Amino acid sequence: PPQSIQADAVYSGWGNAHNIVINESTGRAYGVGTNTFSGGLHIVDISDPLNPVLLGEFSADGYTHDAQVVSYIGPDEGFSGKEIAFCCNENTITIADVTDPTDATLISATGYANSGYTHQGWLTEDHHYFISNDETDELNQGINTTSFIWDVSDLSAPVLAGTFVSTSSAIDHNMYVRDTLVYQSNYRAGLRILSTAEIDNGTLEEVAFFDVDPASDAAQFSGTWSNYPYFASGVIAVTHMDEGLFLLQLSGQLSAYGCTDPLACNYNPDAEEDNGSCLDFN
Repeated sequence: PPQSIQADAVYSGWGNAHNIVINESTGRAYGVGTNTFSGGLHIVDISDPLNPVLLGEFSADGYTHDAQVVSYIGPDEGFSGKEIAFCCNENTITIADVTDPTDATLISATGYANSGYTHQGWLTEDHHYFISNDETDELNQGINTTSFIWDVSDLSAPVLAGTFVSTSSAIDHNMYVRDTLVYQSNYRAGLRILSTAEIDNGTLEEVAFFDVDPASDAAQFSGTWSNYPYFASGVIAVTHMDEGLFLLQLSGQLSAYGCTDPLACNYNPDAEEDNGSCLDFN
């Protein structure tokens, strides 16, 4: 270092964005919070990465702060196989059918009592539940970290099935789901891991944590913003706004999952149950 890297392609359809959401299965990128389309979904075809092309937009419910876009496999048969966007739109959970990006349509927009700032969320892997957070309710209402569990088995009428209230007072930020665990970056409270084993009963359970700021769980905007739990190795990357990057791994009974094939390059001799992560040596 330093090195200069030249762009192979530049997409200039927006000037700024809060985030970029990818649906890998369809090769689409969704700009959210851009300076276009009222800050709603800005839909780009990136199947040819050297030739990104604007496909359409969804702005029927205004600004989208963050989203997850999936090829839908959930229980609502009317939308089976379609491309569905689950959006956090500041005061609602907004669901849109973006299968045809030239005619993206609103399916539902659902609010909740005492909303502060509907920030971000993630689906369970069966697309039955959407777990969301609110970035300002802890700060403004003096409540502990609260996660909202939405039953989205009927996309047209999501139901708030329950909430999980942490013992911490920290603000929640980005969360992701892998297998049956929810990985939450909760600012000063650090990485918090919740089990979805009882989600059908409208509950979650904290099963592990790594506190990046042990001195304080105050509702302040410092600590960890995000994490990445999808490495085949099981390593969890956790950001820290002041102290860099933490690389973690689950311990004890939670690490019983892994690659059990001794011929794989990532064979884990301590794994008790295969999690489908085995990789060839090539």
